[in-house]
Amino acid sequence: MATTYRYLFVDLLSNTIIGELPLTGVGFTQQLNQPGSFQGHLLLSGVNADKYNVELSTIPAHCGLYVDRDGILVWGGVIWGRSYNSTSQTLTFSAQEWISYFDHRRITQDIQFTNTDQLLVAKTLIENAQNATYGDIGVGYNSAGQTSSGVLIDRVYYNYELKNVFQAVQDLSRQGDGFDFSIDVEYDAITDLPVKNFNTYYPRSGLAYSFGDPNVPVFTFPAGNMVEYEYPEDGSVVANTVYALGAGSNEGKLISLGQDTSKLLAGWALLETTSNYSDITDVTVLQQLANAQSLATSYPPTVLKVVVPAYVDPVFGTYQLGDDARIIITDSRFPNTLDEIYRIVGLTVQPGEDGPERVTLTLAQGAGEA
Repeated sequence: MATTYRYLFVDLLSNTIIGELPLTGVGFTQQLNQPGSFQGHLLLSGVNADKYNVELSTIPAHCGLYVDRDGILVWGGVIWGRSYNSTSQTLTFSAQEWISYFDHRRITQDIQFTNTDQLLVAKTLIENAQNATYGDIGVGYNSAGQTSSGVLIDRVYYNYELKNVFQAVQDLSRQGDGFDFSIDVEYDAITDLPVKNFNTYYPRSGLAYSFGDPNVPVFTFPAGNMVEYEYPEDGSVVANTVYALGAGSNEGKLISLGQDTSKLLAGWALLETTSNYSDITDVTVLQQLANAQSLATSYPPTVLKVVVPAYVDPVFGTYQLGDDARIIITDSRFPNTLDEIYRIVGLTVQPGEDGPERVTLTLAQGAGEA
């Protein structure tokens, strides 16, 4: 049975459905703790633009969209771009997941948290942004995941810093004992209308690997369920010494040094970088961030990009962002067989209106982001 995709366009503030368009050439992504993206095309010569409300339902920064796959919402976000090409008579839309809206919001009031659970801090930052006049885009809270972590933090956000709301939440998630977060989409059980909720997951989202667990997806190559794979290794992002910059300025600025000395003692050259955490006033927290980043970035990130058919076991929809997966590869690159546990940190889906669905998984070892 063929998979059916629908593309529902909504007003950003009210979340009211104001259009449904027959898009082609669609591709969308999800990324761990970052906004995924969407792109799709509409051939104007093939539709009645007035009947489908094309103009008003696709205004960038004013409208959003949901992606429905066989009656289940699998993606949602804000339309940030719209472009028309006169030769092809095609409109192209670009969007990012709902969390990207908070990349366009700022913390405009002083907020101080003392001995407060980190998940509550994250939720409060999103709540405060939506409490602003004209700032509520209808994001609910805690439909899944956890509401407390037991990790208590002190944090101060000053209005003069105009800290990016999304960045503030992401910074929280990246500390040593952080968490995962996302805005998840689904149909409301009562109204059957699309809804979106900000969820936090501690210590992580997704299914953790357990030996023998039949629910953990397994991908094999070449005689298996992987079509192809890429194994990029990028040394340009490596840093074994991290200077975390906290609150303050000039001589009074807080600076913590994190260093993976094991790499230096093993013969690696000194590789340095800086990270800015201007809202951090706690030296202990700043040191934890520096230590965590130095360990996470001291070796070229081990990332796999795996192409899998959506209809082959494990079928698309049985695994999700954040899940662990077992990867087994025996070929010229890994003649002695790679058999490792990776985590799904990114998903790219091409619905394939002229062919089968194509799913590309981005996998990383550890809890890294895509």
